[in-house]
Amino acid sequence: MKKDYQTHVFTCTYTADVSGVCSAMYELGGMTVLHDPSGCNSTYTTHDEPRWYDSDSLMFVSGLDEITAVMGDDTVLIKDVVQAARDLHPRFITLCGASIPHIIAFDYKGVAHLIEEKCGIPVLPVPTDGLRSYVSGADLAFRSFTERFCDPSEYQRKKEKKINLLGVTPLDFSINGNVEALRKTFEEAGFEINACMAMGDTFEQLVHAYRAGCNVVVSSAGRKAARYMKKQSGMPFVEGLPVGEAAAQTLLQAVMETLDDGLDRNPFADISCSGEEGTIPQGIVVIGEEVFSRSLAYALNALPETEKYGQKAFAFSPDPDEGIAEQDLIRVMRSADTVIADPLYQVVQKPGAPEHFVKFPHEAYSGRIFRDQIPVFAGKDYQVCSLLKGR
Repeated sequence: MKKDYQTHVFTCTYTADVSGVCSAMYELGGMTVLHDPSGCNSTYTTHDEPRWYDSDSLMFVSGLDEITAVMGDDTVLIKDVVQAARDLHPRFITLCGASIPHIIAFDYKGVAHLIEEKCGIPVLPVPTDGLRSYVSGADLAFRSFTERFCDPSEYQRKKEKKINLLGVTPLDFSINGNVEALRKTFEEAGFEINACMAMGDTFEQLVHAYRAGCNVVVSSAGRKAARYMKKQSGMPFVEGLPVGEAAAQTLLQAVMETLDDGLDRNPFADISCSGEEGTIPQGIVVIGEEVFSRSLAYALNALPETEKYGQKAFAFSPDPDEGIAEQDLIRVMRSADTVIADPLYQVVQKPGAPEHFVKFPHEAYSGRIFRDQIPVFAGKDYQVCSLLKGR
């Protein structure tokens, strides 16, 4: 029987799926419509989108009211979206929604078809429900974009060093230079970035994603797009993030090998731990998004300092969608000697909690609160050893 994962007494929840969709589509010249009474949109613009005040994007909320929801009347939404599209001429439209459309069984695909038929602009239905995490929303959005706009026939099996970076949003990387450092790491190693989905590149660049030799999935939000492209064309993918020199070297080597033989790779897949009782680690635990936490744990294990203390680093990644019982998370944190996690996890520290708590803010967990404390961690120049200072 599945456990009840719905109650959080001490810990927060991650950014919702609707924010993940908006974040993924922000820079691509489309119009994103969040079907909702209004509330989720203000959470997104205020807390989840650091680009909001510095760059324009077409983000709209439908203003769903009670009578429209009760009657299931979609004509108001269709009319408003069509009118806005005619006025603003977006390149495409993305339709997502929060919990009330989910409750009334809103037909995303059908309404998207009707809107597209009326205004002649491509409409991507992304059936979110406001109840899942940003990973789910961004993942679905990237896959939908790839399915609609990218041509699998452009892929040709080749060994040239041209790659895509998938799963790039400020919810995982913020806007403090992490994306630039990520690109720099691959470019200095001789790779050409064909497309960065989706920060820093244009719609015109991303639609040619199949011109790369392989995909590099740098966060969980890029998995669905990578697997879809693999299925459609055979394009292989590598999963991992270059956090510090050791992780960067391993990942870069894995990408080279994948370009050579066409096989998928995840060099950090074994860096994990379970929250089940009896398998709790005694050492350094990195809590956070899965690709990041596994990559950072790998980098920590490569340090002589970690070996000096006779410890090992593990990744503990609460799946925001499947859920991990809070009591399992607390048990892991209190058994560890060192915890590396967003500062809001520190609330769990009580008698028996780890002596060392290293604050590592995550935009998708604590929003803008600790944004100025997020380090530039994506890249070979990040000094992983700084996390162990003071031990």
